[in-house]
This record gives sequence, C-alpha cells and structure tokens, in this order.
Amino acid sequence: MNTAGPEHLAPFAPPRPKGALPPGVDGSWPVEPSEEVHGTDQSALARAVYWAARGALAVLARAPDRVLEPVLWTFARLARRFDGRHTRAARQFLTQAYPDDTPEVREGRVLTAYRHFLDVVVTSARLAARPPGSFPLADVEVVEDREVTKPGDLEAYFAATGGRIAVTAHLGDWELGSAVMPWVGLGPVYAIGKPPRNHFLSRHMLQTREARGIRVLARRGAMAEAPGVIASGGTLALLLDQRARMKPVLAPFFGRPARCDRSAGVLVKRLKAPVMLAYCLRLPGRKRRYRLECGPVYWPEQVSRWTPEEFATRINAAFERKIRQYPEQYFWLHDRYRDTPVEAPPETTVPER
Repeated sequence: MNTAGPEHLAPFAPPRPKGALPPGVDGSWPVEPSEEVHGTDQSALARAVYWAARGALAVLARAPDRVLEPVLWTFARLARRFDGRHTRAARQFLTQAYPDDTPEVREGRVLTAYRHFLDVVVTSARLAARPPGSFPLADVEVVEDREVTKPGDLEAYFAATGGRIAVTAHLGDWELGSAVMPWVGLGPVYAIGKPPRNHFLSRHMLQTREARGIRVLARRGAMAEAPGVIASGGTLALLLDQRARMKPVLAPFFGRPARCDRSAGVLVKRLKAPVMLAYCLRLPGRKRRYRLECGPVYWPEQVSRWTPEEFATRINAAFERKIRQYPEQYFWLHDRYRDTPVEAPPETTVPER
C-alpha cells in the first residue's frame, strides 16, 4: 500500500467533544431534515435482496480477517467478471488516469477496486454491530497534510465557533471517515446524499448512519436545510467526486472533462463557512488501523471569489493528488465520464490559496 512520505504528514490533536457522547451520537440534532432519504423500490425482489445482503454482511462482519480476506478477493473476482457495467466504467476511468498501464496492470487495479469497495461495506457492517455510542477511536489517527495546509489552518478550522464544511472523495473508507467526525469535535454531522433505489436497504443505511452520528439530507432539500446546520455549529459533509446529473459544470478530472456538482460550489459560497478536505485511509498491516489525513483548508473569503467551475477545478485537483498517492483505495468503479467530451475543457484559472 502506498503511503505519503512522513515529511508531508504531522500528528494533529483535534479537540475532543465534551460529555460522554459527542453531538449527534447522543441523539441531539439541531436541524430536522424535511424528508427522509429513502429509496422508492419496495418490490418483493428489493425486499429479498435486502434480507440476503443483511444476512451475508452479518456473517462477514463477524469473520476474522484471516478468513475474510480470501472471501473478499473471491467476491471481487466474481464481481469483475459478471458486473460488466462497472467493470467497463473502471477500465475507462483507469485508462484515462493511467494511460501507460499494461492491460494486466489495469485489470489488477479493477480487481483491487472491487476488493476495496467490499472492504468498506464490511467495515461499515462491523461498525453497525458495535454497541450504541461506541467507536474505535484508538484505531484512527488524525494527521495534518502540511504539503497543502498553511500553518495554523487546521487549528483555526476546528476551533471555529460557527459551522464547517468537510469535503471528501470515495477514497479510503469514506463511511468510517464520516463516523469519526463527531468524535474529533466536528459533530453533529449532516451529509448530503442520494439513497440506493432499494427502499429497505436505504432505510437500514439511514438508521445505521444516524446511530454513528451522521444525519443525511436529501439533495433537493439541502439548499434550504444546510444554512441551519452551519448556523447551529454543525458540520456539513460533501462527497464530490461522482458524476453530477442535474445542471453540472465541466471541470478537468485526470485530464478529461467531468460532470461536477454545480450546487456544491453555490452552496459553499452561500454558507460562508470554512471548507476542509479530509480522507480516512487504511494503513498497511494486519491490524485494521486508519489515518484521517486533513488538508487543505479553504476560507470563506477565498471561496467567495470562485465560480462553481473554479471550485470544482480546485477540488478535483486536490482529489487527483491524493488519489495518486493511494490508487488502490479509490472507487474506480464509477462511470465518471459519461456524457462528457474527450477533449479537455477550456483552461480555468483558479485563485491561489
């Protein structure tokens, strides 16, 4: 597993929340979502898939890692062979990011992407099986990426009395990363998301996330609800590396235009809250340990000067840098370039930090 050089990373001690449980995990929610984020498919097949998934995850979550590892690699090989849509998307994505790879290397990366995604799912199931209000905080170290973060930025971000925005990609364990946030002084946490179509599965995911201290806001209602989250001192969490469908902006991602979320850039400017990029990455070794790598931090006066295209360009560039450090922990299975041109978009000038 690739790791960033130690010269780029420094231990960071965020403030711990007061009380036995952090905000959100203790059930306190200053903002109630206007609608529950549930899928619409309530068919008999959806119910059967839900129970099958629950049963399989219950078994895998209790399996020791020495048993789990070969099982996940077997499932990954089956997925690569039979999940043609995501396999083709991953090959296209990886060809764009690593054009000099041989076909054998590329197929290895696709397989590893499936394996990593399955590991994230199992880790999430293990978190859900823990007693309410508990979290393996000793297994997650928090560090500052000093290559991209100005001195004092993280201290000021965590010490801010108002709300904050945390941005990440599908890199490392994004579920564990969101779950650790309330325990390092960033609760309560609200995430903007779209549920799976399976109604029963989406309800279960919603319940388990709320038990960890993450409340999910529906995309179409987030514009109205997010200001209340920030005003109450909460954290708004955004995943910004997937293909946007509604009124996107085009910004380069690994050298090719990608459809990016326009509303994210608009929302960040409107909220006038500091923005931090962070990634929860698994460390090498048999014992499951993780590192929350934080940085850079963008301040409201910086973001207010950016157009949505400039915001997407800045975020994509930061994502690219971190993904290239840990390519084996990225979700390459997403169809990132659907409905976009092959040629690069016009060059966008982004203000300096």
